[in-house]
Amino acid sequence: MLHENPLGERPDEQQVVMEAVEVAATRGLPLAADLPHADPDSDDSAAKGSTPSAGALPRKTPWSDLPPDAMQGVDIMRSLIAISPRMTSVEAEIEKLITTPIKLIADIASHTLNAGGKRLRPALTLIAAQLCGDDGESPNARVVTCAAAIELTHTTTLLHDDVVDEADTRRGKPTARLLWGNETSVLVGDYLFAQVFVTAAQKGFGELVQPLAIATAQMCAGELLETQTRGYLEMSEKQYREIISLKTASLTDCACRLGALAMNAPEDDVDRLARFGHDIGMAFQIVDDIFDITATEGRIGKPVGNDIREGDITLPMLRAMQVCGESDKRDLQNIIGAAVNKEGTIEEADVQRALEILRSCDAVEYSQNLAQQYIASAKEQLEFFPDVPARAMLRDIADYVVSREK
Repeated sequence: MLHENPLGERPDEQQVVMEAVEVAATRGLPLAADLPHADPDSDDSAAKGSTPSAGALPRKTPWSDLPPDAMQGVDIMRSLIAISPRMTSVEAEIEKLITTPIKLIADIASHTLNAGGKRLRPALTLIAAQLCGDDGESPNARVVTCAAAIELTHTTTLLHDDVVDEADTRRGKPTARLLWGNETSVLVGDYLFAQVFVTAAQKGFGELVQPLAIATAQMCAGELLETQTRGYLEMSEKQYREIISLKTASLTDCACRLGALAMNAPEDDVDRLARFGHDIGMAFQIVDDIFDITATEGRIGKPVGNDIREGDITLPMLRAMQVCGESDKRDLQNIIGAAVNKEGTIEEADVQRALEILRSCDAVEYSQNLAQQYIASAKEQLEFFPDVPARAMLRDIADYVVSREK
């Protein structure tokens, strides 16, 4: 019997879409969604070619070959050193997936992959598999392929997100769209998505295709819903959670799920690890919302207050609309409304005023508390597994999600 989750079940994708259609209709917005979806009876409505340019390859595993003093204050890197050899195998698999006669594809993929991410999603796949028995000297080949597919899926979403958000920087570096243009970035993202499913469709991976396809559909649905609810401060917290569950938590859910499935783990273990992935994904997005208020551009690699400029509704905003005085609520509503109506070209003084409102109430503290609740829920799922190093690494990842600085 699975443990009852106090934060509620993961959302029904189709129900969330229908609710968004109703919201969009009341606001006079178009919303056309014809999305793939999970089996309603399911429990989880959760190439060879030339080598890319030598300057871009090979990449090193983010936590490999680091001297001890380089990891001061980066405990997650220290915790994951144990899987560095396995991650090297994943990096090699990624290189195979992005190798193509079309050099531009490899250049853009390498640029985005090299932007400084910590590879947490493929790490989740590797560690989930270890917890389910992949404890040999070399990692299971299916697990390595699944981890590479997860990271490449994440990379494609970054390419597409930056186009949708018109972002010029990511992690402090120029985005692919800024360097190569929107059209090229979208097409390369499409190509990489196709490569993921070509890989997943090979012999021996049949049962692993559906979770990846479902996660991809959910991410697309979540992004669509986020764009359609921009500026909608009347959104309920439940709707907010449903959107981030689709757009963010679905992939971390899938990362853990694939690691367990690749090892033919029992269904309950698959579900518990998927729940772990889902809950840390929820916490991750909430912490990102907080950073947009409390961090600096130098720390997070993008302008602070970006959600305000784009009119994206976050948990701190919803909390402020619950607890702030009428004057502050009215100002916040006007600023977010102006951001949507003017397509993000609001005055910097307005952004600072919105940040002042969000910082003056308990919006940040409230959001931090909810993120911690999700982490506590995630850790509860691990109590059903033996106390082995893999379980400890997953706990460290959970702690990192809410203690990270960027």
